[in-house]
Amino acid sequence: MGFRVHIGHPALLRLYDYWISQRTGGAAPLRRNIDPVAIPQLLPNLIIAERTEDGDLRYRLVGTRIVEAHGLDYTGWRLSDLTGGDGLALARELYAPVMAEGLPVYSEGPFQWPGGEYRWTRRLHLPLSADGSAIDMALAGQVFDPKPPAPGMPMIRPATAAEIAEDAAI
Repeated sequence: MGFRVHIGHPALLRLYDYWISQRTGGAAPLRRNIDPVAIPQLLPNLIIAERTEDGDLRYRLVGTRIVEAHGLDYTGWRLSDLTGGDGLALARELYAPVMAEGLPVYSEGPFQWPGGEYRWTRRLHLPLSADGSAIDMALAGQVFDPKPPAPGMPMIRPATAAEIAEDAAI
């Protein structure tokens, strides 16, 4: 059973399938091979982040739906400037397997909008490489639902290399 069975939203499945199609030699896709315009229906829900020299992340692209959810456009911001405390710990937990091991991560959980309203969010974080030798970027998709599925429990699930290989063989 591949990783895709764990991805709980059709838009994120399309993003995952696109990411799989852009991989070469079983590695993470090169950033230059990812064209957000090729997946226009997903563009409002996309984030591209790159690792900085000190190990933080800098957001290079933040889609309009993400901007709406956060109440600000944080393109160009560093992760550590965007959030702190539990929010920073969660973001680091989501990005760690992506950046350190080159593994996708799928997650679900509550998300508080700027007006205080809670929505259920689903995220998919995917590794990218600028030069093909190291994972130094991440492509993420994030979608929002008005309320969680019943019963909704927050979760974070990294992929395994075997699951990715199985999905790539389809």
